[in-house]
Amino acid sequence: MATCRRRLLTPAALLLVASIANAQGPAVTPTQAAPFIGTWVFTMTEPSHFKGSQQTVRIWNQDGKVAASVQVGKFPANTVTGMYRDSDMLVLTIGLDAQSPMRENGVTLRAVIMLTPVGGEMRMAQMLDESETVKRGTGKKQ
Repeated sequence: MATCRRRLLTPAALLLVASIANAQGPAVTPTQAAPFIGTWVFTMTEPSHFKGSQQTVRIWNQDGKVAASVQVGKFPANTVTGMYRDSDMLVLTIGLDAQSPMRENGVTLRAVIMLTPVGGEMRMAQMLDESETVKRGTGKKQ
């Protein structure tokens, strides 16, 4: 029963956050993104089978607009297609239409990545389509 609820809630949460991030609102400005701009290397801590693996999030000012990418290990970087700032959190989304879409086990999927600064580090929580787990990690700016 809990697994069934989780399977229903995870896609619903993904769709809700993705729709907020892609809503017809103002784009995240370079000033709003300032605490997040840079290259962050995350060491994943959860779930256990991802523990110790690395992901790199790059956020930069591209001609007055904020752009970002997410790279898992040595795979090509995935282009972020949506971005939303909520208080101290930056939410990144990768849609199916991304220039380089996110894939897991060869399947194209959507991703929602939440970044929260804590001291000099950054915490990441990542949800993927059809996944029952939240991937977590802690990163440092390079």
